[in-house]
Amino acid sequence: MILQMAQRKYWDPERMKAAIEAIRNKEMGSCKASRIFIVPQTTPERYVTHRQKSSSETVKTKLGRKQVLPCEAGNGLTEHCLLVEGKFFGLRMTDIMRLAYQLAVRNGIKNQFCKRNEKAGRKWLKNFLRRQSQISIRNPEGLSLSRARGFTPESAALFFEIHEPAMDTIQHNPARLYNCDETGITILQHKHTKI
Repeated sequence: MILQMAQRKYWDPERMKAAIEAIRNKEMGSCKASRIFIVPQTTPERYVTHRQKSSSETVKTKLGRKQVLPCEAGNGLTEHCLLVEGKFFGLRMTDIMRLAYQLAVRNGIKNQFCKRNEKAGRKWLKNFLRRQSQISIRNPEGLSLSRARGFTPESAALFFEIHEPAMDTIQHNPARLYNCDETGITILQHKHTKI
């Protein structure tokens, strides 16, 4: 009995297909099929009612509410987010919700998004982020665009080519080093929204 309970936890589509076929062909009832094929009794009963589908199509059917955006559209939205982020422009949560609304409207996808605000809801965003593991919500760091673009392997190598001879001239004396980079003027925002 314990072995059967442990085996019931793992979903095996082949056992489920065999149980559905046995019930549909009137070889046995759902209770006996449940015991023989080690599947829950109510699941094949529910699948048997889908007579228009074959047993393999029935087993592949996903339960629960369907996604608003198809997988291809969701993957395209994720690729767009990654492309924009690669250009040092992070999208806020409201930007992603508005993009999802625009994507659904332009492609004629039925949705229940808010037409007044023209954006998807927070619950949709939470589920979208759970499905798309490549993107997540983070707090950005303050960094100007010129610094982000200016830090390349070539510029770092050039810095060290200048730095080593300068350190040799002052004989590595830290008392003779001065930091003249700070001006007290910032061009960056202090408060950042999550992106």
